Amino acid sequence: MGWWSRSSPQKDTNNETQPANPPEVPPQAPPPKQLTPDQQAELEFSQILADLRAEENTFQQKLQQQQKSDPNSPDQPSSAIAPDSLYQDSMSCRQAFDYAFFCQSFGGQFVNVYRYGEMRSCSEHWDNFWLCMKTRGWGDEIRRKTIRDHNRKKAIKYKTGPSSEDIWDVRLEPAQNAFQGDFAALEREIKAEEEAAQKAKA
Repeated sequence: MGWWSRSSPQKDTNNETQPANPPEVPPQAPPPKQLTPDQQAELEFSQILADLRAEENTFQQKLQQQQKSDPNSPDQPSSAIAPDSLYQDSMSCRQAFDYAFFCQSFGGQFVNVYRYGEMRSCSEHWDNFWLCMKTRGWGDEIRRKTIRDHNRKKAIKYKTGPSSEDIWDVRLEPAQNAFQGDFAALEREIKAEEEAAQKAKA
């Protein structure tokens, strides 16, 4: 039984260093699917629409807050009227885009042909949209001034003939007590003047 002595002694399993488990490799994500140019354009277009919707909600909230706190609102009469208040100083990019997109569409041009007998350019609507997009990140004061100047130039462009602005000056003070007084007495005075005029003719 000498072969037992030639066998190698058992190793101490406690001192034997167990081979470390190989680190688990996380499953690799499949490579991103290559988008076609049309799919990429549609994705970008959807992102723009989402941004415009978010901006529209912010715009409506600011408008509501401004109407509540604005001293020039109808509920809170002001002591002065600024000529600049004739022109809008805020703009919704979503609405501007909707107008431009509809104008460019078949339905929009059909409406133009029906109303004016011809197709019309949509450049003014796109100008409004790109101005709105350009001024999105500007400060409130300079953005309002830029939009007001833009609307003022548009108003001058469409003034093609005489108007009341050629005769009347812009009111700088609000009308006071415009609908107060004795209207019955005023009506009697007008009636008496009309009767006196009829007697003078006869």
